Order: sequence, then C-alpha cells, then structure tokens
Amino acid sequence: MSSKFVIRFACVLLAILLVVGLGIHFMVAPELTTMIWIFTVPLILAVPILLSVVLATDDELQIPAHK
Repeated sequence: MSSKFVIRFACVLLAILLVVGLGIHFMVAPELTTMIWIFTVPLILAVPILLSVVLATDDELQIPAHK
C-alpha cells in the first residue's frame, strides 16, 4: 500500500476521533459517556476506511489496470 493511502487514513481517523471525542466530552452526561463510546466506535472506524478507499486510485492500491 502506498504511504499516501496510509497517511490519508491516519489523518481522517485522527480528525474524526478528535471531533467525536470533544463532542462526547462536552455534550454527553458523564453517566452515558462509556455507552456512547461503545456505540460510536464502529462509526468512527468505518468512516475513515470508506473515505480512504473511495478516494484511493488504482496506483495507490497497486491494482493493475486492464488494457
């Protein structure tokens, strides 16, 4: 895998973790924090994976082009 793909994935994941973490910290009651984290982790991980794959080119993923 290319480093561009990995860097894009890491940046998107970090940005989403930061935004969601701050949102949960300031907008959710302390009693619900753990439950909200448990339910949001799949979404937090799914968004960077899908976004990185959608934005990737064949060259980045080392997929040979058919001629």
